[in-house]
Amino acid sequence: MNSRPSSLPLALLLLAACPDDGGSGDTSTGPSSSNPTNTNTVTATATDTSEPTTDTPTTNSPTTADATTNASATTTPIDTTTGPGSTTTDPTASTTDPSAGDTTTTTSTTGSTGAADTGSTGAAASTGGIIDCTDEPGKLAGNEVVIAPEFMDLYTTYELGPVPGIPPDARLGGCVISFDDPNILLIAGYSEATNGQLYKIGVERGNCDHIVAFTGQATSIANTPYIDANLIYVKSGLLFYSEWPVNNLSQLLPGGNAPARTTALGPLGVANSIGGIGFVPPGFVDAGGMRLLSWPGGEWYHLERDPDGELFVVSKPVKTATLPNGPGGFAYVPKGSPGFDVDHVIVSEWSTNTVGVYQVDAQGDPKMATRKDFYTTFPRPWGAYFEPLTGDFMFLTWGAGVDRVYIVQGFKAPPPLPQ
Repeated sequence: MNSRPSSLPLALLLLAACPDDGGSGDTSTGPSSSNPTNTNTVTATATDTSEPTTDTPTTNSPTTADATTNASATTTPIDTTTGPGSTTTDPTASTTDPSAGDTTTTTSTTGSTGAADTGSTGAAASTGGIIDCTDEPGKLAGNEVVIAPEFMDLYTTYELGPVPGIPPDARLGGCVISFDDPNILLIAGYSEATNGQLYKIGVERGNCDHIVAFTGQATSIANTPYIDANLIYVKSGLLFYSEWPVNNLSQLLPGGNAPARTTALGPLGVANSIGGIGFVPPGFVDAGGMRLLSWPGGEWYHLERDPDGELFVVSKPVKTATLPNGPGGFAYVPKGSPGFDVDHVIVSEWSTNTVGVYQVDAQGDPKMATRKDFYTTFPRPWGAYFEPLTGDFMFLTWGAGVDRVYIVQGFKAPPPLPQ
């Protein structure tokens, strides 16, 4: 990974500056169609009939005595060599490697439009030096992704590729930059399976802090069964993550190698099963409030959370919307991002191979009538995350051949973590 200079010669002060942006399924190839038995989980009855049936895992989900369990009650992950509910083919995937495509030209069909660099909000900008930004990953996204015309001149899509060190048959889940190291990415492997793992891998940043590549090999740091589309921190470094298809919400303490608390959401009234989770950003009536999103039904919930020592007790889910297109991961678009004059949420829509954006109301809930495409075509999108230094948007494929990570430049940096 790159090191960043702490000072620069005076002569460099005459060079052009890097601008500062002012901010610091039930299917065979997508989310696992397995439905393990769980005494505290409501079993899904809806089936996405547009997708083929998958093999059902033989390992049952953890059985708990009540809605909230400690790590000692969590089923020990079983090491296997295949990901959840997947087959060797995807009806929507190309017969060629999805990474193939035109990586040397920029056209409206690639989603890689050469948008201007938004500048650094991190260490490179704080040096006081004047830097010519060269933060571009080595590979533009190919013609497997098509960005909507409204956004094609504002954002640039790159492919970071498969994650080195995570087996190619392991489905990928959500990702997040480590709360204590901006050069470490945490990412879910064997997503939605009993042997789900949380991995860490280094990232290389350019001279204006944008992520341009992976470094080294991913290594497992925690056993996280069924880990799925979103990983989200609070200020203490406590990590929340969703579990699909068992409809759980888990909490992982800093340095923990297994969840410290897992809450079954079915008994609370949440539709089977959540995949997406997130926090409402500042500026809304319910700033810091938790939101849940279920796949495949698209049920959108408020969820209360109250401090309990180092952890939280979650309760009282309230459904306020139902989103179409088999939604998974979601994230709030950082304020001031080009093309977004009002607040929006961006949603990975796995079932339709699209990525949508919605205007949100005063409580941070999507307004159904405002949905529009951000990507008109994207192969099995999952996850959704704006990394903190630059606002680059990171998401990934789930079940379109070997899963791979994409990154989108052009957004503003997101707000600080909630408490």
